[in-house]
Amino acid sequence: MLLINVDSQEVQYLCKNDRELAKVIQLIGDIQIQTRKNYYSSLVQSIIGQLISVKAANTIRQRVFNACNGEITPEKIDRMDDQTIKKLGFSKQKIASLRDLTERVQNGELPLEELDYLSDKEIMSRLTAIRGIGPWTAEMFLIFSMQRMNILSLADVGLQRAAKWLYGNNETDGKSLLLDKSIKWQPYQTIASFYLWRVIDDDHIRKDKEEVIHPKID
Repeated sequence: MLLINVDSQEVQYLCKNDRELAKVIQLIGDIQIQTRKNYYSSLVQSIIGQLISVKAANTIRQRVFNACNGEITPEKIDRMDDQTIKKLGFSKQKIASLRDLTERVQNGELPLEELDYLSDKEIMSRLTAIRGIGPWTAEMFLIFSMQRMNILSLADVGLQRAAKWLYGNNETDGKSLLLDKSIKWQPYQTIASFYLWRVIDDDHIRKDKEEVIHPKID
């Protein structure tokens, strides 16, 4: 579990640099983030969740956990044949991704125990080389598994929607808007992202901004 405290140096830095984001931070307060520290299991779950509903993904994840007796490891996945994995709910493409990930971990091409010592850019390069893992999946891994604090997923539709809502630029390209605002967020783009995601999770985005955000910051 990762706790983002509004009184922390990082959050106060964001409030000072971006007055609009500061209003969201004041509204939402402290944030608790569920993290995944088992890197291999996290990547497997990311592959599972691609292009399907949250409900379907959760069902398949539970099947995989049950098949692995509660712990997803490369060794356990490697011992399963393709038909077994298919019955768990994997498509042909996802089986190929799972096999590629598992092989790279086992042969040392993706040394998970060394990832903590690599730069964000190096990790992105290693992960996106895996079949079926693109930039967005790699960015979510950096955020929710590795807790890297300066990651911004420009292609994330949720972040784009929240940014348009907050900054009143509904006609603006969401990716360009995020890129423009991110200058104020560095080196804590991840924390800014958490607060933007909460705008959606808490359903504020369905309301007029002025209805939910206090206009003044103490």
